[in-house]
Parts: sequence; structure tokens; C-alpha cells
Amino acid sequence: MKKRCWWLLCIVPFTSLFAQSAADSFSLQRAIALTLAHYPAIKAKQAQVNAGQASLTDIKHNWYPAIKLHDQVDAGTDNSIYGSYFTLGMIPSTSGGIRAENNSALMSGNIAMAAMQWEIYNFGAYSSEQKEAAQSLKVQQTDLNNTANQLTVSVIQNYLELLRLYALQQIATDNIQRNAEVLKAVTATVLHGLKPGVDSAIAAAELSKARLTLLDIKNNYNQVRIQLGVFTGLDTAQIQPDTVNNKRLPVLLGSEAPDSLAAHPMLAYYNAVYQQQRAAADVIRKSRLPKVNLMAAGWMRGSSGSFNDVYDKNLWSGLGYSRYNYLLGLGITYNLTDLKRTHEKVVVQQYRSEVAAQQLATTRTTLSGLLQQAQSDIQTSRDKLKELPLQLAAARAAARQKMALYKGGLTNIIDVTTALFVLNRAETDLVQTRDAAWKALFRAAYAGNTISQLLPDLN
Repeated sequence: MKKRCWWLLCIVPFTSLFAQSAADSFSLQRAIALTLAHYPAIKAKQAQVNAGQASLTDIKHNWYPAIKLHDQVDAGTDNSIYGSYFTLGMIPSTSGGIRAENNSALMSGNIAMAAMQWEIYNFGAYSSEQKEAAQSLKVQQTDLNNTANQLTVSVIQNYLELLRLYALQQIATDNIQRNAEVLKAVTATVLHGLKPGVDSAIAAAELSKARLTLLDIKNNYNQVRIQLGVFTGLDTAQIQPDTVNNKRLPVLLGSEAPDSLAAHPMLAYYNAVYQQQRAAADVIRKSRLPKVNLMAAGWMRGSSGSFNDVYDKNLWSGLGYSRYNYLLGLGITYNLTDLKRTHEKVVVQQYRSEVAAQQLATTRTTLSGLLQQAQSDIQTSRDKLKELPLQLAAARAAARQKMALYKGGLTNIIDVTTALFVLNRAETDLVQTRDAAWKALFRAAYAGNTISQLLPDLN
């Protein structure tokens, strides 16, 4: 399993997306590592891989011969007539003792035997079964890797959402502080009769609205933190995100790593399913071919009757062995009626292979489209991040000017609250755009199977 170690687990210890900002901060690489180590779905998939390995070993043992040992002691009559019949594995056979009339005298006997039947050649059936089992194991392994990859993406999405809401909480807190300062200044001017009382009511309403906005953001933040707790198994109170390293964002948006879409875990899984279905069809085809068996048996018999039709009244005399035989045989079996049935089963299996092939093609097309969409979003985010600092600087300047004008009696409270709203929106737009940029980068990395290349570039 060391060779099948998930690439994310291999690179996580050497990468850091978020700089440690506090002793109790919770990094992305830690979230991924804990999820892959503790999440029940991963453990379930690993158990399936173990079962597949055991099944492969079991199927390899199908080649072993069947060797049976048998011993029995009997007492009964010994009457027979000429003729043949099918024993069907249930009817006891009586040999010897052919006479004109029945003899009711009791006779004892015993027999010990060892028999072997070994299907030594079946025109590739053993090999096809082992290949099918190996492909089934590969399906389980790629399913495990794909599940790990999907969980990693889910953790990244939730973590980025946690960072976005964390930043919005800071903005909402700053907005509350600004509105509180406005209310304080307005109240002072109203009390001195310089402004109408309605101004203080408007300022108080804006402050209350800012507080309500913060409550909604905190609720969403806690919901995402709980989800991360489900993934990682940590107490949600311990989860506090690190601050994202946005200085690297412009560089990452401008770089293009060559994708490795062909090796995507999801494509590997569906390709393994396709190959397994083809291997199953080969097993069915090989099952209708002849079977060559090597057979051997040796046995010893004892009897209280003799060759001249004399019955010994001492039944104990039949418990010793007096005759020894062995038999060797090489047989070939070909079930002609299997030709039609296996042909129909092969057709069914071929349709299943076609389904798997179409699933593989659909997944490849979906990932290719997702990669193109993400690359387009990256370009848009790059352009927006060039413009947003200008919007934020202008909004801050406008808010300062409007507040100064209000204190000087040159504007009204509506202009002040509008300026604060514009500033809040500009700050929010910057956070949202950065969040969209990070998520577009990770979407492109997921679709192009380059997450392992993206993480080392981050601090």
C-alpha cells in the first residue's frame, strides 16, 4: 500500500497554504490530513481494498487440486445382478456376490481411500479469473483514491468558505465600529441642537442593521466550522482558520501549470471499472472452454466374505484390509450446452463494458469543461483584482470626506450612510473577489489534477 499512498498525504507535510497567525490557528493541510486519517468513508474504502486483496489471493488458490480422504465401516447383505445404472453420487453400489437367489446372511467390510481431482488446464480460465480479480482490486484502490481526492476538495471548499466568512466578519465588525462612531457624532450634534433628531434615528438604524448583518455572517461561519468538524473529527470550537496569504494570489493567477487530466483519480476509477468489466467478459468466454482434469485414487478394502462365495460368521474378520487398488486418469470435459448460455452472458457483459466506457468518456468531458470554466474565472478574477483596490481607495476617501462635511454642517446624514455603504461594499467586493479567485484556482487544479502542484507554491 506504500506505493498507493495518496499523493495528498505525501505532500501535505511539506506544504502550507496559510501562514500560522496564532497558536490555536487551524491550517488547511492539517484539515486535509485529519480528514483523510479519520473520516469513516476513507476507512470503509480501505476495508474494501483489503477485501479485494484477500479475494485475489483466494482466487489464485482455485488452481489447487481437490484431495479427499475417506474411510468407512459397513455391515449389510451382498446381493447384486448384472446391469448398469447412474449412481448420481447418492446410490450405494454393491459389487460381487452375483448368485441365482438372494442370500440374507450378513457380511461386514470396510474401505479406506484417498482421491484427487486436479483441473490442470482449462485454456486460460484460471488466468482470466485472476486478471478479473486483479482488476476488481484496482477498482477498489482507485475508488479509495478518488474518494480521498473528493474529500480533499470538499475540505478545501469548506476551508475557503470559512476564510471568506472570517474576513466578512472583520468587515462587518469594522462597519459596526464606523456606524457607532457616526451615531456618537450625530448624537452630540443633535443634543446641541445643531442637527435634527431624525439624524440620530437614521444613524441608530444603520448601526442596528450592521449588527444584524454580523449575526448572519457569524451563523454561516459556525455552520461551515461545524461541517469542518464533521470532516476532521475536531471540536468545532478549536477550528479557527489561518489568514490566507493573498500576496501570492496575483502570481498564482498569472501562472499556468500543465494539467495532468489523463491521470485524474476519477478518470482512473472509471477506467478501472471499464477494464474490470472487460475482464469479467473474458472470464465468461473462457468458462465455456474444455477442462482437462488429472484424477488419481487409491483405496484398500476388507470383507468378511471370500471370493468363493463363503460368508464368515465372524463379522470382525471384515475389518482388516485385504485388497489394494489404485487408479490414475486424465480426462477432458466439454459442456456443449454452455456454448449458447455463455454467448448470451458475454453479450450482456459487453453492454456493461459499454456503459463503463461511456461513463469514462462523460467524466473526461465534464472535467475538461470544468477546467475551461475555471480558467475563464481565473482570468476574470485577475482583471477584477487590478481594479478593486482603486474602488476601495476611492470609497475610503469618500467616507472620510462625507463625515468631515457632515461634522461641518455641509451635508446630511443620508450622504454619510451612503458613503459608509459604498465603503462596506467595496471591502466586501475585495473579499468576495479574492475568494472567487482562490476557488477558481482550486477548481482548475481539481479538474486538471494539479492540486499537488498548486499546494507547494503556497506559503
